[in-house]
Amino acid sequence: MKRGRLTHIALCASLLMVMAITAPAGAEEQSAGEAAGAGRLSREVETPPAVICGGCVTPTFAGEGKGSIVPYGRIELDGIYSNRNTNPLDPGQFNGYATAAGKSSNASSTLNPRYSVFGLRADRTDGTHSLTGVVEADFYSQTDNAGNISPRLRLANVKYSPNNSRTTITAGMDWTPIMSSHPNLIDFSIMGYNGNLWQRLPQLTVKHQFTENLNGLLTVMRFERGLSAIQPQTQRRTFQGAGAAAAAPGSCGSSGFACSENAFNDPVQMPYVGTRFAYTGTGDQAGFMVALNAAFRHYRSAPTAGGIPSGQDINSYLVGAELAVPITNRLKFTGEIAYGQALGVEFFRFGQERNLGTGKAIRTVVGWGELDYAYDRQLTLIAGYGFDNPLNSDLNGTSAGADTQYVLNHRTYLTAVRHIWGDLYASLEWNHLMTEWSTREHFAGDNFMLSTWYNF
Repeated sequence: MKRGRLTHIALCASLLMVMAITAPAGAEEQSAGEAAGAGRLSREVETPPAVICGGCVTPTFAGEGKGSIVPYGRIELDGIYSNRNTNPLDPGQFNGYATAAGKSSNASSTLNPRYSVFGLRADRTDGTHSLTGVVEADFYSQTDNAGNISPRLRLANVKYSPNNSRTTITAGMDWTPIMSSHPNLIDFSIMGYNGNLWQRLPQLTVKHQFTENLNGLLTVMRFERGLSAIQPQTQRRTFQGAGAAAAAPGSCGSSGFACSENAFNDPVQMPYVGTRFAYTGTGDQAGFMVALNAAFRHYRSAPTAGGIPSGQDINSYLVGAELAVPITNRLKFTGEIAYGQALGVEFFRFGQERNLGTGKAIRTVVGWGELDYAYDRQLTLIAGYGFDNPLNSDLNGTSAGADTQYVLNHRTYLTAVRHIWGDLYASLEWNHLMTEWSTREHFAGDNFMLSTWYNF
């Protein structure tokens, strides 16, 4: 202990000496700001400091390049009718979007304004370097409360390129960079649970344009907490803090995340490491794209309040491909197919990564395909199909009932989008959902949407 203190004191003394030696010759003179304010924290300087403090409000290098800040957004209203429970996998969101065909046969309708979006975009460039920052929010907050619809962080990222966009570094919350094609249906789920692997995640991604046609990226990404908070699936490592004498997780009662049991107990320590390589056509091949994707992470499962077996090595992985093919000048096909294991919240598959009876990782095959037809300049017609097909053997022994885990979940959809005037649009959409649950019960349901939105 004594030796450690001496080492600490020596390091501090060395640091002070280095600072004294490297100080500029005129450092002892007061700046105009100091003389006027007697040691105020804000000081006038004629040149930018060599070190930029994290969180500084003043744009230190505002003189470099030309910049702009642009507000943007979307005002949307969705009229939704479902002939049964078509959102059993996220019931806290009521009838906000479709996820599967649930067991309940109750029909429901709603007017939903929550897919409205507001954002700010800041750009700066000098012709070689470029910098873009985006902060964006929608109103799909954690719970459904019609009298108090709160904002939710949707995107918050910065993109920097040192070489005229040949190499781009993205840091912050952005769309999942792998399996990055998406269907064009209006439903907010974007076919989550039905074959499309997507999410918005904190990430660090480096993308490089090797040639005019070939690009690739490397990424590390994860949620702030690595696993779903859906009970009884929340995993918590053992701990020694307050409440440690409790026999099982969940002993904090109403204190929730303000309890030491819920602090620093996430078993996921490793982010996903992923890559994507894509070929995009130019000239006569414009609109063509093919991409290969892969991702991996590992963690050791922790105990749950539901008693799901733990202590298992969970290797989550994904391999997949994307394809876009213009068939004619007006008709285009887009689709994805992938195979993976233990794919959960990072791919909009909440609660589907592990068998709730045995704790083992679940393997699945997912995919979707879509045809887009531009009837004219005002009307676009869309038809598509998607599926999520976990291996039946991986769900043997699960304790999940209907509306929780499925062995097959798929949908078909038809969409018509009409341009009204300016940036005003209207759309009509039909989703037909078909689900076989782990209980081997089959249900089918229909979801109809009439939407209008204004982009600004």
